[in-house]
Amino acid sequence: MKDIQELFRNAFERHSDELFRHASLRLPDRDRALELTQECFLRAWQYAERGEEIREIRPFLFRTLRHLIIDEYRKAKSFSLDEMLEDDDGGQIESHLPRDYTNTLEAAFDRFDGARAVEAMRELPDLYREVLAMRYIDSLTISEIAALVEESENVVSVRLHRGLKKLRALLESE
Repeated sequence: MKDIQELFRNAFERHSDELFRHASLRLPDRDRALELTQECFLRAWQYAERGEEIREIRPFLFRTLRHLIIDEYRKAKSFSLDEMLEDDDGGQIESHLPRDYTNTLEAAFDRFDGARAVEAMRELPDLYREVLAMRYIDSLTISEIAALVEESENVVSVRLHRGLKKLRALLESE
Protein backbone atom coordinates (compact mmCIF):
# COMPACT_ATOMS: atom_id res chain seq x y z
CA MET A 1 0.00 0.00 0.00
CA LYS A 2 2.89 2.34 0.77
CA ASP A 3 4.28 1.76 -2.74
CA ILE A 4 0.97 2.80 -4.29
CA GLN A 5 0.84 5.93 -2.14
CA GLU A 6 4.36 6.89 -3.13
CA LEU A 7 3.63 6.18 -6.80
CA PHE A 8 0.57 8.43 -6.73
CA ARG A 9 2.30 11.16 -4.73
CA ASN A 10 5.10 11.26 -7.31
CA ALA A 11 2.64 11.06 -10.21
CA PHE A 12 0.63 13.94 -8.80
CA GLU A 13 3.72 16.10 -8.33
CA ARG A 14 5.03 15.31 -11.82
CA HIS A 15 1.86 15.28 -13.92
CA SER A 16 -0.93 17.26 -12.25
CA ASP A 17 0.01 20.57 -13.90
CA GLU A 18 0.18 19.15 -17.41
CA LEU A 19 -3.06 17.21 -16.91
CA PHE A 20 -4.78 20.36 -15.68
CA ARG A 21 -3.40 22.35 -18.64
CA HIS A 22 -4.73 19.67 -21.00
CA ALA A 23 -8.17 19.71 -19.34
CA SER A 24 -8.33 23.50 -19.32
CA LEU A 25 -7.61 23.56 -23.05
CA ARG A 26 -10.50 21.21 -23.71
CA LEU A 27 -13.10 22.53 -21.25
CA PRO A 28 -14.78 25.94 -21.03
CA ASP A 29 -14.75 26.06 -17.23
CA ARG A 30 -11.41 26.30 -15.43
CA ASP A 31 -12.88 25.02 -12.15
CA ARG A 32 -14.40 22.03 -13.93
CA ALA A 33 -11.00 21.30 -15.51
CA LEU A 34 -9.49 21.25 -12.02
CA GLU A 35 -12.25 18.95 -10.76
CA LEU A 36 -11.76 16.52 -13.63
CA THR A 37 -8.00 16.52 -13.05
CA GLN A 38 -8.60 15.56 -9.43
CA GLU A 39 -11.22 12.99 -10.48
CA CYS A 40 -8.64 11.51 -12.85
CA PHE A 41 -6.26 10.79 -9.97
CA LEU A 42 -9.11 9.45 -7.83
CA ARG A 43 -10.20 7.03 -10.57
CA ALA A 44 -6.62 5.89 -11.13
CA TRP A 45 -6.26 5.32 -7.36
CA GLN A 46 -9.47 3.27 -7.28
CA TYR A 47 -8.26 1.25 -10.25
CA ALA A 48 -4.98 0.47 -8.47
CA GLU A 49 -6.79 -0.37 -5.23
CA ARG A 50 -8.81 -3.03 -7.07
CA GLY A 51 -5.51 -4.72 -7.83
CA GLU A 52 -5.37 -3.72 -11.49
CA GLU A 53 -1.93 -3.10 -12.95
CA ILE A 54 -0.90 0.35 -14.18
CA ARG A 55 2.18 -0.12 -16.35
CA GLU A 56 2.85 3.48 -17.35
CA ILE A 57 1.25 6.05 -15.06
CA ARG A 58 1.46 9.14 -17.34
CA PRO A 59 -0.35 7.64 -20.37
CA PHE A 60 -2.84 5.98 -18.02
CA LEU A 61 -3.65 9.32 -16.38
CA PHE A 62 -4.01 11.08 -19.74
CA ARG A 63 -6.30 8.31 -21.03
CA THR A 64 -8.41 8.49 -17.86
CA LEU A 65 -8.65 12.28 -18.15
CA ARG A 66 -9.55 12.02 -21.82
CA HIS A 67 -12.43 9.68 -20.99
CA LEU A 68 -13.62 12.02 -18.23
CA ILE A 69 -13.59 14.94 -20.67
CA ILE A 70 -15.52 12.91 -23.24
CA ASP A 71 -18.09 12.05 -20.54
CA GLU A 72 -18.30 15.74 -19.68
CA TYR A 73 -19.05 16.62 -23.31
CA ARG A 74 -21.71 13.94 -23.43
CA LYS A 75 -23.41 15.35 -20.33
CA ALA A 76 -23.42 18.94 -21.53
CA LYS A 77 -24.81 20.43 -24.68
CA SER A 78 -22.28 21.46 -27.30
CA PHE A 79 -20.21 24.58 -26.73
CA SER A 80 -18.61 26.84 -29.26
CA LEU A 81 -14.86 26.52 -29.67
CA ASP A 82 -14.44 30.06 -28.35
CA GLU A 83 -16.24 29.14 -25.13
CA MET A 84 -14.11 26.02 -24.71
CA LEU A 85 -10.91 28.03 -24.95
CA GLU A 86 -11.94 30.87 -22.61
CA ASP A 87 -11.33 30.85 -18.89
CA ASP A 88 -13.72 32.12 -16.18
CA ASP A 89 -12.75 35.75 -16.67
CA GLY A 90 -13.20 35.62 -20.44
CA GLY A 91 -9.42 35.49 -20.86
CA GLN A 92 -7.91 33.45 -23.58
CA ILE A 93 -5.78 30.36 -23.52
CA GLU A 94 -2.55 32.35 -23.19
CA SER A 95 -3.27 32.71 -19.47
CA HIS A 96 -2.76 28.93 -19.07
CA LEU A 97 0.57 28.82 -20.86
CA PRO A 98 3.81 29.32 -18.93
CA ARG A 99 4.88 32.94 -18.75
CA ASP A 100 8.06 34.05 -20.45
CA TYR A 101 9.79 36.69 -18.36
CA THR A 102 12.55 37.45 -20.81
CA ASN A 103 12.21 40.86 -22.28
CA THR A 104 13.85 40.49 -25.65
CA LEU A 105 12.40 41.36 -29.01
CA GLU A 106 12.91 37.78 -30.18
CA ALA A 107 11.00 36.43 -27.17
CA ALA A 108 8.17 38.88 -27.89
CA PHE A 109 7.95 37.64 -31.49
CA ASP A 110 7.97 34.03 -30.29
CA ARG A 111 5.14 34.74 -27.82
CA PHE A 112 3.16 36.55 -30.52
CA ASP A 113 3.63 33.69 -32.99
CA GLY A 114 2.68 31.14 -30.32
CA ALA A 115 -0.46 33.12 -29.46
CA ARG A 116 -1.37 33.31 -33.16
CA ALA A 117 -0.87 29.55 -33.54
CA VAL A 118 -3.06 28.80 -30.49
CA GLU A 119 -5.70 31.20 -31.83
CA ALA A 120 -5.59 29.53 -35.26
CA MET A 121 -5.87 26.07 -33.65
CA ARG A 122 -9.43 27.01 -32.65
CA GLU A 123 -10.42 26.87 -36.29
CA LEU A 124 -9.13 23.33 -36.78
CA PRO A 125 -11.45 20.33 -36.50
CA ASP A 126 -11.29 18.72 -33.04
CA LEU A 127 -9.66 15.64 -34.56
CA TYR A 128 -6.55 17.66 -35.46
CA ARG A 129 -6.69 20.14 -32.57
CA GLU A 130 -6.63 17.32 -30.01
CA VAL A 131 -3.51 15.59 -31.33
CA LEU A 132 -1.69 18.89 -31.93
CA ALA A 133 -2.39 19.98 -28.35
CA MET A 134 -1.26 16.64 -26.97
CA ARG A 135 1.93 16.69 -29.02
CA TYR A 136 3.03 20.33 -28.85
CA ILE A 137 1.44 21.62 -25.65
CA ASP A 138 1.40 18.49 -23.48
CA SER A 139 4.66 17.14 -25.00
CA LEU A 140 3.34 13.60 -25.39
CA THR A 141 5.06 11.19 -27.76
CA ILE A 142 3.26 9.79 -30.77
CA SER A 143 3.01 6.38 -29.11
CA GLU A 144 1.49 7.95 -25.96
CA ILE A 145 -1.03 9.88 -28.06
CA ALA A 146 -1.88 6.72 -30.00
CA ALA A 147 -2.60 4.90 -26.76
CA LEU A 148 -4.75 7.77 -25.49
CA VAL A 149 -6.87 8.17 -28.60
CA GLU A 150 -6.89 4.42 -29.18
CA GLU A 151 -5.58 4.67 -32.73
CA SER A 152 -2.42 3.40 -34.38
CA GLU A 153 0.77 5.48 -34.34
CA ASN A 154 0.45 5.81 -38.11
CA VAL A 155 -3.04 7.35 -37.79
CA VAL A 156 -1.76 9.79 -35.16
CA SER A 157 1.23 10.75 -37.33
CA VAL A 158 -1.06 11.39 -40.30
CA ARG A 159 -3.39 13.52 -38.14
CA LEU A 160 -0.43 15.52 -36.85
CA HIS A 161 0.89 16.05 -40.37
CA ARG A 162 -2.50 17.08 -41.74
CA GLY A 163 -3.24 19.24 -38.71
CA LEU A 164 0.08 21.07 -39.07
CA LYS A 165 -0.57 21.53 -42.78
CA LYS A 166 -4.01 23.02 -42.07
CA LEU A 167 -2.61 25.18 -39.28
CA ARG A 168 0.16 26.46 -41.55
CA ALA A 169 -2.41 27.31 -44.24
CA LEU A 170 -4.51 29.21 -41.68
CA LEU A 171 -1.51 31.16 -40.45
CA GLU A 172 -0.35 31.99 -43.96
CA SER A 173 -3.81 33.23 -44.95
CA GLU A 174 -3.76 35.88 -42.20
